[in-house]
Amino acid sequence: MDIIKFPENFSKLIFELSPIFTRPSFNHFKVVLSAILFGSPKKTLTSGIRLFDLKCHFSNIHRFVGRYQWDLTQLTSSILLMIVKHLHLSKEFLFALDDTLVPKYGPKIFGRAKHRDHAAKAYQPNFVMGHKWLVLGLLHYSKTFSKWICFPMLSRLFVPKKATPENEEYFKPLAIAVSMLKEIKSIVNTKLTLVADGLYGKKDLIRYCIQGNISFISRIRSDAALYETPPAYNFGRPRKYGKRLPILRQLSADENDFQEYHLKLYGEERSVRVKKIVAIWKPAGQLIQVLITDFDNSKNFSYFFSTDLKMPVKKILSIVAARWSIETLFCDLKTHLGMEDWQCRIQNAVVRSIPLTCAATSLLMLWSLMEAQQKEPEFWDVQPWYSNKSSPSILDMIHQLKARSLSTNIFSVLRQKGITAEKYRQIEFILRQAA
Repeated sequence: MDIIKFPENFSKLIFELSPIFTRPSFNHFKVVLSAILFGSPKKTLTSGIRLFDLKCHFSNIHRFVGRYQWDLTQLTSSILLMIVKHLHLSKEFLFALDDTLVPKYGPKIFGRAKHRDHAAKAYQPNFVMGHKWLVLGLLHYSKTFSKWICFPMLSRLFVPKKATPENEEYFKPLAIAVSMLKEIKSIVNTKLTLVADGLYGKKDLIRYCIQGNISFISRIRSDAALYETPPAYNFGRPRKYGKRLPILRQLSADENDFQEYHLKLYGEERSVRVKKIVAIWKPAGQLIQVLITDFDNSKNFSYFFSTDLKMPVKKILSIVAARWSIETLFCDLKTHLGMEDWQCRIQNAVVRSIPLTCAATSLLMLWSLMEAQQKEPEFWDVQPWYSNKSSPSILDMIHQLKARSLSTNIFSVLRQKGITAEKYRQIEFILRQAA
């Protein structure tokens, strides 16, 4: 089959994944990548097939997703190790955990069920019929782009008990989250920090993180029951908990013990008032540090906790703000990378669909960061009304990859020897417009 030529650096990244697949499957994998990154108007396998002059039957591309014997865990671990190698990560890894809903309308789609949408607006329904995907993303702060970037590493489908096949075991979302963390720990052997939404700040996940030496940061309820350390006893069974503290909502009303910090959060300089409390919380089973925070003196308090008692307050707040990058990632996955466009029905295809989208997204982000490290990078076309743009968006990355791919394919056919430098620039400009 005639394969579309990706830019040289992007092709090198893809080639590092070739040991996972057989030669035919590797070619099919590149077709799937093209569908996700270049597909139009929707990111379906059909849109990717249109880009190729296939020498095999087009159904082989569909069978690659649903039936071919390739290992999804190997693909995930290989991409993670690639990111670690090319971005020179070694000290501490920061991960974000969250879930997102994908509407599905076919009655026979595997795993389709009714899920409550906790982020629904007033004009939106409270429940969505479709899939619920848990995503574990690697957070990385890029100095070149001056922002946090979230690489979607692991994605797992949550299937409610009613929709779980009779011959398979049912797993709760917290159990799936624990299995994802175990998989990450089997790949990288270094210090991990996990930040998650308040829905995942529950006993099972917190206890696993404490036992696995993973620092866990999340929201805590304003009426959480916190206790002082128990007094020492000379006889009898020792107490587990001391005196119960007032609820956080009451503690926040006391203006004493607040300290003011000036931090860059969410891309802006912010003033944050923080009251720190160290207390025992039953879901954790040990001392945790709780932060009562007031951003920009708004008097709308937010409450966070960390299982790491030694972690500085500034670092906790920075990590809490960095978690928002996984929310923008979900928006990009659905808007620009076809997360909602998959039309799979059988179990194996459904389970592999979104992980393939996450793999393509991670490769795209890694390629853009590597291009940014070059002496004369060309990331995106600067518009006259946006001349001070400091970092590319996902859409900018896709457009740039399309433009590079068009240039690579056409100039591999034309002989550059007979083209003047001025005509070369004109042709390349036209190709960027086409992309």
